[in-house]
Amino acid sequence: MTATLSSKGQIVLNASLRRVLGLTPGMKFEVRGESDRIVLEPIRLSKPSARIIKETSSGYSALDVEDAPTLTSERVAAALADFP
Repeated sequence: MTATLSSKGQIVLNASLRRVLGLTPGMKFEVRGESDRIVLEPIRLSKPSARIIKETSSGYSALDVEDAPTLTSERVAAALADFP
């Protein structure tokens, strides 16, 4: 795989690579130079705690994740856009 450095210093990573490595928009990286290489190491925050709760409005069981982003149709569409 190759990547091109933009005039703004940005590099785009292939969607399948981002998916395999679990990289998400807004994720921060530790960046360092080693000899003639650039190393990007994702800064992974601790995983939020999750629990199964009974949804009061529907009575169904639901996964309650601390600090989870709201699931919207736009986020679902963006997640599915990478799949053929």
